[in-house]
Amino acid sequence: MRSIVLTAFVCLVATVVLAAERRSERAYKEGLRLEAAGQFSPAEQSFTEAIAQDAEEAAAYLHRGRVRLVTGRAQEALGDAVAAVRLLSKSAEPFELRGQILAKLDQPQEAVKDYDRAIELGLDSAAGFNGRAAVEMTLGRTRDAIRDYTRGIKLRLDDPEPIKHRGDAYLIIERYRDAIDDYNQVLNLRPDADAYQNRGFAYGQLGNFPQAIADFDRTLTMGANNSKTLTYRGAAHLKNEEPAKAADDFTAAMKLTPTDVYLYLARAAALVKLGKHAEALADREEAVRLRPDYAEAYVARGGSYHQAGRHEEGIKDRTRAIEIDRGLPEAWFARGSAYFLLGDYSKSKPDLEQAIKLRPEYTEAAQVLAKANEKLAPIQAEVEAAPPVTPPVALPSPSVQEKGDVIIDAVQIPPPLVTTPSPIPTQLASAPRSRPAAAGSAAEHEARGRALTQEGKYPEAIAELSLAIRLKPAQATAYNARGYANLRSGNIKGAIADLSHAIELDPSYSNAYHIRAAAKRAAGDGAGATEDEKHVR
Repeated sequence: MRSIVLTAFVCLVATVVLAAERRSERAYKEGLRLEAAGQFSPAEQSFTEAIAQDAEEAAAYLHRGRVRLVTGRAQEALGDAVAAVRLLSKSAEPFELRGQILAKLDQPQEAVKDYDRAIELGLDSAAGFNGRAAVEMTLGRTRDAIRDYTRGIKLRLDDPEPIKHRGDAYLIIERYRDAIDDYNQVLNLRPDADAYQNRGFAYGQLGNFPQAIADFDRTLTMGANNSKTLTYRGAAHLKNEEPAKAADDFTAAMKLTPTDVYLYLARAAALVKLGKHAEALADREEAVRLRPDYAEAYVARGGSYHQAGRHEEGIKDRTRAIEIDRGLPEAWFARGSAYFLLGDYSKSKPDLEQAIKLRPEYTEAAQVLAKANEKLAPIQAEVEAAPPVTPPVALPSPSVQEKGDVIIDAVQIPPPLVTTPSPIPTQLASAPRSRPAAAGSAAEHEARGRALTQEGKYPEAIAELSLAIRLKPAQATAYNARGYANLRSGNIKGAIADLSHAIELDPSYSNAYHIRAAAKRAAGDGAGATEDEKHVR
């Protein structure tokens, strides 16, 4: 009798379990149907029901995680992805999903590990390679990203997005012709304002300003006025010797971003070419007012002061620029040129030498230094030939008669760098332009710093990245990013120090070795650069 009862009980339990499994399967299949139809809320409910019936239903966790990610609930999605990884540890899909979620949560180092694992387990999809590439871009691993975008593009040739992102990556490493090829492919697939804008930037970097202007025109016709596009077009007009059009573009951009210091400096450069020196000075004074810690603004205003004959104020401004940023070669060149014009060749020479030390290929500084040495040569010879009791020979009296040979208005307005579109992190797309850093986490400051670096706003970028480091001192990526910003701004010593710290924190950091090699080469350390390049993957 007991045996009969036990058998009946087992059968009953089996029946209940089987019924639960069937309900779980039905709920899961219904969830798949709803997910495919884009009905994410009811799909999530169905997957939740499937999990309630069977807590080991790995596929339900996987799909519920995807639905939650799509609906903007990344933190909840992460819990599902962790469960899916636990239940499907030999499958690529849950690792790919967790990589996507970690990227959204601004954890790129962990995200790239999951993408690596997914690819090791056989993931061979365009989405997988493109996803890892996007994370690599946030880590500054641009060349790695290009390789992954290329693999993703080969797997799906009709998707313009990864082609555009690869073009953006080529811009960062200054492979402008490759970038143009990618933007051409994008535009063959669909009209795209960003592709026109970034292709215009690439043409501008190659000196093809008419084509750049045509692309910026096309960008503006595809939507509302865009401050960045107007700024780019203004810079191209300025380089194309069309200062009136440049000034108009900068003025239009100012209406959209009235506190952008770059615009005031750029418009001032156009006004100088138009002979409107008083208006140029007003713009430069406004730039200093908006950013009293911005060395380039003082360099520019100093040029206006010298143009107006206010030489003492001009020297003071350029000295202030050097105090703010001793790694800015333009500041040393500007003050050295000013001293030359005033006939103070002994002060001019060390400034010009420092400019060349910071930028060995600085042709303009080398030309003025040669003139200063010519002026000093007879004076030095006369001093050396004089008896010991003879007083030193006085320098010539100040004069600006050689104004035509030396640039008074030494400030150079570089075109702003492109902001690389990237699906993650979202902070990159909304980083403020030319404004004091907002409060936030280390990751937010690092994201803003990277975005400002890509726009060519190196002092602001360095400030943001320094805040990130202060909040999270052990973050190798922040030191790497600040090292790159220092390198682009000409602070070679600071760049090497930051990149060395990044490598100390992460000895396998390929991108940090790559950038440090470039910095060492700029510093004249060819052997050190070669050694670093051995670590570049």
